[in-house]
Amino acid sequence: MNKYIVVMIALIGFSACKSEVKFVESEPGVQYRLVDERDGKKLGPNQAMLLDLNSVYKDSVVINPKPVGGFFINPVTGVPPMLGKILQPLGEGDSVQIKFDLAQYSMLTGMPITPDLDTAESVFMNIRVLEINDEQAFVERAQTEIERESVKQLEKDKAIIEEYLAENNLTAESTEEGLYYIIKKEGNGSKPQAGQTVSIDYVVQLLDGTYIDTSHKSVAEEHDFYNPQREPYEPYTFPLGQQAVIAGWDVGIPYLNKGASAIFFVPSGLAYGPESRPGSPIPPNGILMFEVELVDIKN
Repeated sequence: MNKYIVVMIALIGFSACKSEVKFVESEPGVQYRLVDERDGKKLGPNQAMLLDLNSVYKDSVVINPKPVGGFFINPVTGVPPMLGKILQPLGEGDSVQIKFDLAQYSMLTGMPITPDLDTAESVFMNIRVLEINDEQAFVERAQTEIERESVKQLEKDKAIIEEYLAENNLTAESTEEGLYYIIKKEGNGSKPQAGQTVSIDYVVQLLDGTYIDTSHKSVAEEHDFYNPQREPYEPYTFPLGQQAVIAGWDVGIPYLNKGASAIFFVPSGLAYGPESRPGSPIPPNGILMFEVELVDIKN
């Protein structure tokens, strides 16, 4: 709440101190005004902008992107023309405020126009150019930050998994990728190789016991998460090692042979990572626990 209040105070100050600057129409439905000009470094070929950006509707922040590595874009090739022609002349330190009607803003960002939104109101996008640099430099910086955050998150996940194992008197093996697994039943024959097609029966939960999904209709009914739209409940078939499923399955399934069953404890980096999943009970950086059985292997 305190962070939100600080943001709103900053936005109010941002608007009040430059209220005398008039908007200029760039195209129908889109107006903008230069709020602050610092005469800084300008955009060159193959360069991108690192931006501080937020969008406000009726004094509420509706978009405030803060990806790992910062929010950067190429204003020549990476944005729609309506936005690019406003951003391209800006230099480092410059600030601009863009005023959209709801239809234009929805078209630009994909934000749905729901019945509770007043189409007579505008959305204000506030942008400051923090840095101009080669696009590849931003990409490499972001990748470094993502890798650093991934390592930190994996250590957190491993500690949580190991605590869960200890509390439940379970002993598990671990892989170099951070997957923990317990072989419940050995199968027969050779283990699957990358490129082969495997069929898996499974139940997946969060560590707090929340059920997410299963291939067993009886399990879904027993634990009250049956969904008729999920039919048919049957083994999931996919090519192993082809990134057709979460990385945790590509890592863990090769430890099984046909008929084997196991429990996988999948850290978030081998599952769905830090992104929220609308409509799903899986939280950002959610650790998943799978009970799996390797039903079949085909070449």
